Amino acid sequence: MKTASFFSLLKHNGHVLLSLSGIGCLVLSLFLIASFNSESDRRYNEILDHLAEMKKGGGSMNTDISLKHEGLKGKFRIKREDTESENRTPSKGGAVYIRWGRKTCPENGTELVYQGFGAGSWHESYGAATNLQCLPNNPVWGRYTDKAGSAYIYGMEFKETLDGLIDTSNFQKPLTNHNVPCAVCRSKERISSFMVPARFACYNGWHLEYHGYLMAGSSSSKSGTQYICVDEAPEADDSGYRVENGALLYKVTGQCGSMPCPKYVQNRELACAVCTK
Repeated sequence: MKTASFFSLLKHNGHVLLSLSGIGCLVLSLFLIASFNSESDRRYNEILDHLAEMKKGGGSMNTDISLKHEGLKGKFRIKREDTESENRTPSKGGAVYIRWGRKTCPENGTELVYQGFGAGSWHESYGAATNLQCLPNNPVWGRYTDKAGSAYIYGMEFKETLDGLIDTSNFQKPLTNHNVPCAVCRSKERISSFMVPARFACYNGWHLEYHGYLMAGSSSSKSGTQYICVDEAPEADDSGYRVENGALLYKVTGQCGSMPCPKYVQNRELACAVCTK
């Protein structure tokens, strides 16, 4: 049914002759018109103009017409939003995580954002920042004065060898006092990521990016640190072996008491896993 011919039946001697069947045809016409994307906006405005003209005629149908008018606007808007949503290409991937102790990302659908090295506060500083950082190997400077401030950041070193725990295929020598490399990785397929402490595997439905061992600063140090998951097959940073004692990493062991044992074991090293979905 054409829009113009349909509305020509709705007016007679200044009175609105709009039946329930006419309202039904109007609804049907509007949804049929909405299916033609290139013409939908123009014809929708035509319909609204005709409705406004009918309302001027007064009559007992004004209230019903107003209600139908508003209802049609809402239905048309929802239909158009649904169509736009269907045509929109869903995004894939986007989960970002740090792989501590390695220079590369896992070969499982991830891409390298940048390589870097671990950094944090001096282990004996009071009031220091607690979040460890993966600093990129190629900094880009903004404005600078080269005048010392009151907050500092230092390179990070392994302080325990993790003998008997780690895979030494990437670095056969003891890791003690060597700097900690890191890689920022992005999944091309999965959108969420998190680190699971005390598990060498992910929960069902989650994809394992890498697993390793939980490490943090020493409990005897003055500064606090966060817990991070260091890859089970770590590498040493290319800057080499230097005892500089900046931010320091130690293995994390469970302590019974408030921690439920025997599910946990006194002084047992805690594993970890980085998972995506």
